[in-house]
Amino acid sequence: MSTRRKRTTLSDKDIPLSRLARPSEISSYIKKLINASLYDFYESEAFEVKEVILNDVVNHGAVMGTFIDSPNQPILGDVVLPLMPHITNIPLIGEHVVVTEYNRQHYYTSIINRKNSPNENSQPGASGIYEKDTKYGKTFQRNTKISRVNVNEGDIVYEGRFGNSIKLGSNPKNQSPNIRIRAGQDTQYDTINIPAKENINKDGSSIYLSTNETISIFNPNFPNAKVDGNSIAISSDKLFLNGRDGNINIRASKKLLLEADEVFIHAKKGQTIKMGDPRAPMIPTANGPKLFELISSLTKVLLGIPQMAANPKAAADVAKGTKDIVSQVKNKEFLNTQVVTADPKFKIPEIPPIPPLPDPEAEAAKLAQGVKIPKKPSLDNLKKRTEELL
Repeated sequence: MSTRRKRTTLSDKDIPLSRLARPSEISSYIKKLINASLYDFYESEAFEVKEVILNDVVNHGAVMGTFIDSPNQPILGDVVLPLMPHITNIPLIGEHVVVTEYNRQHYYTSIINRKNSPNENSQPGASGIYEKDTKYGKTFQRNTKISRVNVNEGDIVYEGRFGNSIKLGSNPKNQSPNIRIRAGQDTQYDTINIPAKENINKDGSSIYLSTNETISIFNPNFPNAKVDGNSIAISSDKLFLNGRDGNINIRASKKLLLEADEVFIHAKKGQTIKMGDPRAPMIPTANGPKLFELISSLTKVLLGIPQMAANPKAAADVAKGTKDIVSQVKNKEFLNTQVVTADPKFKIPEIPPIPPLPDPEAEAAKLAQGVKIPKKPSLDNLKKRTEELL
């Protein structure tokens, strides 16, 4: 939907030329004629949004409205569609978008940054028709407290309207890359119209992916902590990891720390809270109350044995206590089969290293460069080597 505008208009009064014109007058006359025939070409045009179509099967994200410079210009395709099929940037009513044309269909590319605000850039009435108390939409509410994100040189930032952002940036001290995802701007910037710095301890929810920097984590219930080097830090009021149809695996090359006022581990099946190497056979842990009962029964029996000859009741108590002990031991009541641990006597066999597999493409590239490649080991040699390692 390209447009063009005539640079100047020309009339006979604008170019008085006598019959015996001098060369300079003729030259000026020709230049003015040329300028009057020239146009400025515009491949795109500003368009004021007056209606937004959401969640429609055919016209999802499309807008309707009026061209600002040529209000009478018809909309090709009846609606203005978003140009990008995979990135949706829904404008508000009153905002201006850049519109272009392809194959008799109008498309909008982006929202014009009239106010340099991440929240809204609406200027209703720019196309000539102003409606008093124009609403931005059915649900959207303007929030002047939303600030732009503080940036460093070279950053690439995607900012939402609601204090949410994704920044592909770096640590300016050493140029190490990082990614910062934030939802919920720090409230200290609510009344300050300056770019807001991400704050993992004060923003609503944050995910920081860092490579060579230190991130300080503050929690009023625990000592302050720092995360260094290549790290991922997640911070919010609540975290919930949900494995809907599979496992959740957490590994640490050193320590795995769990800190809370209370820690609950709930396994729905028996013998499913397992501690230790999963390759080892599991043995039950002790059931504290039942173990105490067993020890108490043993103590009573041992104390009653010397009194059996003189006290018939003591003999009966010893007999009953012995029966209870046998029952407890036979039924293994003193064992906790809900929580099991790896057998410390079982030695986990070491797995021999697997020889690297040949890469035909890499070998071909080395041959092309004149690099000598060692002879490939035969299958028999590999088996022999594996047997030696075992």
